[in-house]
Amino acid sequence: MASFNVPAPVLPLYTRAPDTPSPARRVATVMVQLLVAAAYGFAAVALPPNLLVVLIVPVALCILLALWLMPDRGVFPLRLVERIYGVLLVLMVVWPVYLAVVLPGLPWLTPTRMTLFIITFFFLYSVSVSGALRQHLLVVARSYAPLWIALLLWEGSMFWTVPFSHNLSLTLKSLILNQLRLVEMFFLGCLVFARRGTATRTIATLIVLAMICAVDGFIEMKLEYPPWANHIPSFMRVDDAMMTNVLGTQARSADGLYRVRGPFPLSLLFAEYLAMCVPFILHWIVTGRSLLLRLAMIVAWVMVMGAILITHSRLGMVGALFAHIAYLPLWALRRWRADRSAILGPFILFGAPIAALLMIGVVLSSHTLRAHVIGNGAQAASNAARAEQRKLAVPKVAHNPIGYGLGQSGSVLGFTNQGGAMTVDNHIITTLIDLGVVGTLGFYGMFVIAAWLGARLFLTTADREIELAGPLGIMFLVFVVVKTVLSEENNHGLVLLLLGMMAALWARAQKLVDADDLFPRVP
Repeated sequence: MASFNVPAPVLPLYTRAPDTPSPARRVATVMVQLLVAAAYGFAAVALPPNLLVVLIVPVALCILLALWLMPDRGVFPLRLVERIYGVLLVLMVVWPVYLAVVLPGLPWLTPTRMTLFIITFFFLYSVSVSGALRQHLLVVARSYAPLWIALLLWEGSMFWTVPFSHNLSLTLKSLILNQLRLVEMFFLGCLVFARRGTATRTIATLIVLAMICAVDGFIEMKLEYPPWANHIPSFMRVDDAMMTNVLGTQARSADGLYRVRGPFPLSLLFAEYLAMCVPFILHWIVTGRSLLLRLAMIVAWVMVMGAILITHSRLGMVGALFAHIAYLPLWALRRWRADRSAILGPFILFGAPIAALLMIGVVLSSHTLRAHVIGNGAQAASNAARAEQRKLAVPKVAHNPIGYGLGQSGSVLGFTNQGGAMTVDNHIITTLIDLGVVGTLGFYGMFVIAAWLGARLFLTTADREIELAGPLGIMFLVFVVVKTVLSEENNHGLVLLLLGMMAALWARAQKLVDADDLFPRVP
């Protein structure tokens, strides 16, 4: 009887190659490895620090290639990805980005970044070994063609503007970070929010975190410094000058008022997050099915609005007021469509313009409210700076409407504040300079389209969870309004995650995915 040498299995669907490499081939392989190692060692010494990021590109490509070559096993660790996502969600809000371990040659190591790295590994592994997951992500992401096209325009602009960059290392670094903290977050949202209940739990978590941060803010207001400021371990103090800046009062020179920032590096970012939570709080105040839930949301509303006030940030108050003005008429229209005989819906809907005018009158008649919403002499310097930046941006964009590359807006615009630092205070200007007209239309088009989807779903669905698309769409409009006066991107990862939620809710409403049985074979 003939005998056969069966190669030993290595991984499922893989076996070791039966042929043995010749000695010459082994020597050649070792020599190539030594040459690559020597080249990397020389480059690490010879290249300036700002170009060391280039050395990561071949390694990243090899990792991606190895993941792509893995066999399709049909199963992937969905439960593990969901658990890590829950941890990441909390850390994205509560962990200050300036509390990190700094090691030579490495980026700041924070729990948020390390959790992001872990979930990136398992998410990419899952995508590489599951054709069903890849198909699911494509179905959800492409469920509404205009949203998908806007996403592709924004994503493409990050790549085709690279050759125009005057600081290639900074642009490549920003490109890699944007894929991890923004684009990946969208696709992660397409996965986790397609399952029933995840969207509701996430919104509830964000509101609870806003309340916790508000309490922290009230304590900070009394102390006039973050409660943990005197308890930061020495190995987590990234830089003394930066710590002095982020833990300082951040007060305007005109009024000297302390500005609360909570766990965020800037009071403006804290106000932005709180304003984005307001539409969801309003939604559960109006639609909550239990008295206890409505009372809890009223408490949350008082705490969040109070915390916005003590940030002394106009963008937070404007965003919160916009949420009120946008949500109540939308809810009234839904109520009227559901019951044509009811009077409450049309009363609120047609009375909304009058209420808006009354609100404007109240704001204008109150010195305190006018200062918080419109501003006063203390904000004159900020207004003048933003006006000057808009004036400077027009010729820069006209000169190169394609874009100068990620991270180039500050140097291209050339505006410096009173402290001598280059700054851009308007994210629309930042995006126009970095990614050009097409990239800007793609980026902001995503959120305008998502707001339109949210309104459509809110007015037509009978599913309690898909109803969240209404306040979610308003949240995107609040985000766009805030971006006209804030260029910082710390909250963008969360916003892109919630954009994935909108895509998932739309796919569920169109019956493209089964919210109760996404992947039956997944353990």
